[in-house]
Amino acid sequence: MAKRTIHTDAVIIGGGIAGLWLLNALRRAGYGAVLLESRRLGSHQTLASQGVIHGGLKYALDGVPNRASETISGMPARWRACLAGNGEMDLAGLEPLSEHAYLFAEPSSSEPLPAFFASEALNSAAQRLPAEEYPEFLRSNAFKGLVYRLNDLVLDPVRLTERLASLGAPHVYTAPRIDRIHDGADAARIEVGNLRIACRRLILAAGAGNEALLKRLGLPVAMQRRSLHQVVVRHPDAAPFFGHCLTDNRGVEPRLTITSHRAGSAGSWLWCVGGRLATSGSDRSAADQRQFARSELAACVPWIDWRDAEIECFRLDRAEPRQAEGQRPDEAFAEVQSSCIVCWPTKLTLTPDLGQKVLAFMPAPERPAHPTLDLPPAKLGAPPWAN
Repeated sequence: MAKRTIHTDAVIIGGGIAGLWLLNALRRAGYGAVLLESRRLGSHQTLASQGVIHGGLKYALDGVPNRASETISGMPARWRACLAGNGEMDLAGLEPLSEHAYLFAEPSSSEPLPAFFASEALNSAAQRLPAEEYPEFLRSNAFKGLVYRLNDLVLDPVRLTERLASLGAPHVYTAPRIDRIHDGADAARIEVGNLRIACRRLILAAGAGNEALLKRLGLPVAMQRRSLHQVVVRHPDAAPFFGHCLTDNRGVEPRLTITSHRAGSAGSWLWCVGGRLATSGSDRSAADQRQFARSELAACVPWIDWRDAEIECFRLDRAEPRQAEGQRPDEAFAEVQSSCIVCWPTKLTLTPDLGQKVLAFMPAPERPAHPTLDLPPAKLGAPPWAN
């Protein structure tokens, strides 16, 4: 059967937050574009995200602003503009899980913590709260620490993915297998079934999947993976909370980062717990990570009895541009290789920055009409705690 050839400005491979955002950003800028996803939308990194749109304060726990904290500092304002309907993406009507994130800590003899709470970095980006304004679960008489409200907000990754997919419809497709992929100096070509799609820019936004795509294209691979061992906690007294625990914090990241998500149709809340618990847990077995998580919760939130909590864990590799000694990247990444744009947002909060970088690499639009492909529409995935 003869293949049907379609021409467009851009083909995006990868239906996570990066690909979906870029599809809509390109369409708003007048480009013709389609997106291909091999599985379900958001099915790896995006829907496993905790959804914190943060301004970088957690990257400056030594009290000293750095490149990472400064790069990310304007992100909450950019996302809030989108939620208000007047930003670079129209997300009006998408309600945050929380309008703010919080920091809390019990009194501690640890040296870095007092330095941080006295730092200019904290006082310029957060507000210390009186007891009557504490989040519900910190209103226990047993809690004697400090609480700060941050400028950050928290989004539901599922609803965000769903919203971006609806904005991109009907140009978001499932393509479990790409038969052929070819990169030229000025154009690329993809063959899927009986379709041949020619594009001026092939945008690789497939997270860890970029590695295999780059190898197929014969292009350099400069990717790293940073492993996380996230924890999911189900307990009737775990009231909704969004923020970071710094009690006796001895690392360069929060001891715990807690977000709350609805569990199933019953609507009960669960906690997804990351932070140092998740990064340090990459070498622990699942059983050891569950045990360690229970001890960390008991130390950080001692007014709740965690012995009967249901604790699960899941592993996740963050795919990122390669850095010296495997360090965390400071910003979103986009790079032109031949007719391809290779990109990683590195963090959900940096996605608007990624969109700006990719648009800067695009030639002027030539084919603003959005082609219709003979492929099924991509469907929404589910977060790990829904499995």
